[in-house]
Amino acid sequence: MLEYPITRAYPWPLFAPVAFGGAFIVLVFLTVINVALAGYDIVPGFDSNFNVTQSHWYDRFLPSVALTKPGSLCDPRLLGLGDTITTNNTLFQYTIAAIDIPNAGDSGFSYQGWTLDNCDITSLYVNGNAQTFVIDFTAVVFCKADALEIAQGNNYQVTARADWSESTLPGIYGQLLGVQKALKNTQVNKSMDAPGFVLNAITTTSAADFAERVFGLIDFTNGSFPSIISFAAQFPWCPASLGPDAPCAAQVPPLNITSMFEFSPTTGNASQYDATIPTLSTPIIDIDTSGIISNAVQVVYAAVRFDLGNRSPNNFLLNTSIIPDAIVRSFPQNASYMQTESYLYSVLVNDSYYSSTVTTAYDIPGLLPLTLPGPALLDGVYLCRFQRAKSPGTGFIAVLVATLSMFTAAWGRFLGITESTVKRRYPDANTCGHQEVNTVENGGIEEKERFID
Repeated sequence: MLEYPITRAYPWPLFAPVAFGGAFIVLVFLTVINVALAGYDIVPGFDSNFNVTQSHWYDRFLPSVALTKPGSLCDPRLLGLGDTITTNNTLFQYTIAAIDIPNAGDSGFSYQGWTLDNCDITSLYVNGNAQTFVIDFTAVVFCKADALEIAQGNNYQVTARADWSESTLPGIYGQLLGVQKALKNTQVNKSMDAPGFVLNAITTTSAADFAERVFGLIDFTNGSFPSIISFAAQFPWCPASLGPDAPCAAQVPPLNITSMFEFSPTTGNASQYDATIPTLSTPIIDIDTSGIISNAVQVVYAAVRFDLGNRSPNNFLLNTSIIPDAIVRSFPQNASYMQTESYLYSVLVNDSYYSSTVTTAYDIPGLLPLTLPGPALLDGVYLCRFQRAKSPGTGFIAVLVATLSMFTAAWGRFLGITESTVKRRYPDANTCGHQEVNTVENGGIEEKERFID
């Protein structure tokens, strides 16, 4: 028995042109869609901005929820104990000293590009030794998650430290990152790297005040004055997230020495102070050393908070009107040859107290007040995934295959739905039978069908 497919014309006169016109429109639409979907490759790349985004020509057609979100293209930066970090202000180089609450595994810190508004300097350790001509500094910074970050599942507490030394000895390498960066640009306009030049000036002059004062007192006392002075200072935790109106941000922080040690090799006398030990709770700081210690502390406090992006009004680097309150101007004159005005203060205000070669060597007033370009971030490079257009040949094949597969599936589905609709409306559309054809006088054709059930 012979079999053949039964075909009939669709009962709607405009079905064919409408169907083919719609198919053409759908084909164009699918081509555009697949250029976006199949015309790009995901390739790895590096970027210094964790929140980098990509924009494409088809973004205008997408809803906002489908656009690239900041932070969705790059992997977090994983840090551990001992890792070195810097901020985008690049004044100090910090080392991860403790991860009290990790947010990556059992001991890691995952950084995802957020600002350092919840970081602040909490303590400073200073060790000055006149015998080695070196003053060692260690600044401790503490960061912790705020309530919103904790609610989002990102809880962390991290402690970092910055270590450096100040010395007039040429064999001691200057370790401050911002200073080294600035000194490499001595042939460039200083305003291009003002923070680095200012950091160099204030750390150098405060160290010079410290050293000259100690050496003068050693000479004045015939060697009995301590040549080793070591102390620790604490600060209230006052991050930028508290805002500029917080009391701790508006007031110049008081000098809070929590422990101190002095030693004179000549006499063998040692003095010690510790606020936590009752028997050692008598302060040993006096009028001869309080000024140089206070200035050294205020310089580090202001510089570190600037590096952390804190715009608090109690920072004399950002608000020069508080210099007289923050910096001790005059020291007691124990001998006719000992300085009375601080080098640091004179350089900051350029009052011409000393010769022009001292105060104009740094040209600080021309650079102050400093400006912060924006919130501080951890400086680094992130591994990201970017979309890159395929080569013309590869892209054409990929778009063609994707478009034809989609179109074929859609066209088959369309025909199936149409056929089903016709069969429901015309039950006898595809029924087998035979025809009797009779010719009539007027040339017409009369058809009679006898359908086989």
